This record gives sequence, C-alpha cells and structure tokens, in this order.
Amino acid sequence: MLQPLQDFKIGKPQIVAGLLLLAFLVQCLWVGDRSKLVDREYQYLVLNQQGVAPHWQVNSPATTLVAVLMLKLTVAIRSISPTAIKAALVVPPRWLLRLPFVMFGGWLGAALWWVTRRLFGDEGGYIALSLYCFSPAMITISSHIGPEIILAWSGFGLIYTAIGVAHTVYASPRKWLPRIVLLGISIGICLSTTLWSATIVLLAFAFMLYLTPGRRQAVAVVLAGASIIGLCILCFFAWLSGSGGGEMATLLKPNMTWDLLRNLWFVLVDGYVVVVLFIVALTGYASWPRARYFGNTAPLITSFLMVLLFTAVPAVGLWSPVLGLSFVFAFMGGVGADLLETQARRSFAFFLVCAGLVRVASCLISLGHGP
Repeated sequence: MLQPLQDFKIGKPQIVAGLLLLAFLVQCLWVGDRSKLVDREYQYLVLNQQGVAPHWQVNSPATTLVAVLMLKLTVAIRSISPTAIKAALVVPPRWLLRLPFVMFGGWLGAALWWVTRRLFGDEGGYIALSLYCFSPAMITISSHIGPEIILAWSGFGLIYTAIGVAHTVYASPRKWLPRIVLLGISIGICLSTTLWSATIVLLAFAFMLYLTPGRRQAVAVVLAGASIIGLCILCFFAWLSGSGGGEMATLLKPNMTWDLLRNLWFVLVDGYVVVVLFIVALTGYASWPRARYFGNTAPLITSFLMVLLFTAVPAVGLWSPVLGLSFVFAFMGGVGADLLETQARRSFAFFLVCAGLVRVASCLISLGHGP
C-alpha cells in the first residue's frame, strides 16, 4: 500500500507544479480577502449556525458542513487564545472563512496535474495545470463559499477514479476492495454536494463499461459496492448537517431553456485565451487521427455533458459552466502534448508560451478589476 509513496520523488516537474499551485492559492486568498461576503455565503454561515439548511439556494449537505468548519474552528481557537488574538478573531477575516474552499481548489489543481501528467507526460501536465492556475473562473469559485468547487473537485475525481478502477477488474478480486472504497468515497462526496450528481455516477459507469469488455459483470459488482458506500456517506453528511437531499420532484423536471445552449459555450466564461486554445485543440483533435484516443476523448465528452446535465435542471442552482473547465484543461493538455511531438514542436511551443503570458496577464487584470 505504501509503494506509491515510496516511488514518489520531488524533482523539477513537482517543483514547477508546486509553484503554479502556490500562485493559484495566493490569488484565491487575495480575492477571498478583498471580496465582500454575498447573500448566499451568509446563508451558509449564519443559517447553518442556527441549524437551518439553506434551501433557498442549493441543498448541499457537504457545502453546509464545509461552510461552518472554519467558523467553528475560529471559535475554538478564540476560547484558548490570549486576549490579543481573541480580539483579532472577533470578526474572522473573510479569507479565513473561505479557506476550506480555497483548499478544495488547490486539491482539484493537484488532481488535474496528477492525472494529466500520468496520461500525457510532463508537458501535458504543465499545459493543463497552467491553464487551471490562472483561470479567473476557477479562482472565483475557489475563493467564495459555495458548492461549485466541491462538485468540480469530486466530479473530476469520480470520473478518473472510475476509469482507473475499471482497469483493475482484470486483477484478482482480492485487490478490488481498496478501489471500491475509494470509488465509494468519490460517489459519496458528489452526492453530498447535490443529489443531481447521480447523473455523473451514471456517466462514470458508462466509461467503466466501455473500458471492460468481457468483465462487465465484475464492473457491476464493483459499482454496486461503491454506490452503497457512497449512499452511507450521503446519509452521514445529511445527518451531520441537518440538511436533506433536496426535493426530488424539482430535480426530475428538466427545463430546456436558451441557457442550455448558451452554457454549452462554457469556455467563454474563462477568457478569450482559453477560447483560442480550445479551438486550436479541437481543430487538432478533429483533423488528426493520432489525437483521437480515449485519453483525449473522455475529458472532451465529459466537459460538455457535465455542463449540459446541470444546466438542464435549473433547480440545482449551480453556476454550471465552471463544472466542465477542469476536463477541458485536461483535453487541451492531452492534445497539446501530442502537438508538441510533431515537427512543428518549436512553433507550437512558442505559441503556447505567448498564449500563457497573455493568459497570466489577463487573469491578473480581471481579478484586479473584480469587486
């Protein structure tokens, strides 16, 4: 079980990734400190302290617990601290209240790096993580109290955990248990964020079936065990938070509006640099057979389906465009790594560097003009 830790080494790729993630966290904390708390954030903080679930926005047991975590920790620190620290924490700083969500953003970036580096090599990981760490949209949801970043993190983990677990069903059943538990935890956190994320579980199941011809009964067993664990986690979160799973009737009423079509262009929420890079990647993917393999296809399909699923049911109440961005970054990292292996490597590398510099500058400018 400790073999992955024993094999882990800190080298240049890990240092570069760490610096990028550090830049991301600094931006999140800066935005989180200078932005005023909005009504939805007060709902999660104040109403939950009174034991009332925030039904008006998103019925999310996971967000309910995370939202008050730092507030309760601050109260605990004040009870054992000197007078000066107690006075300073009478009104906790905004960045401190939002810190757990910043951490989820950092974990999603680390997961994106780990997945893309394993799939596409160092260069693919650099591309995907750089796009993520200077993403105004991802910084926004990571520096405010809300369910979007938790769902983005758990949804990304669920899809790629399911893909990884699918490959293990060819091994001895004795090796399934750790994978079942890990997949169950992923399902549980997703469902605890919003019940509608059960649709993501179905998508993950579809990927598992696709990857396991001849072993689909084993996949059904694995998913059934993981789903039971996930439901137990959902019940535990709901019990702790005093928040139910939401009204099923509203979740089963898709509403096909123009927002559904507009949100399919979700890359527009993250600036024109991502739009240009996405068009380049999509053109390369469509015109070059070498780039059309499962590692690139899966994140591309998932990105659009994630946004489509959550836009189709407005009762969920999420800012759905951001849910697909991490998968788009993985897709662009994969295609970008493929293009860097061609004869046009130098020209494409120069293009990426220039686009990256513009991306950093535009991100900092947009954050500077924020509230």
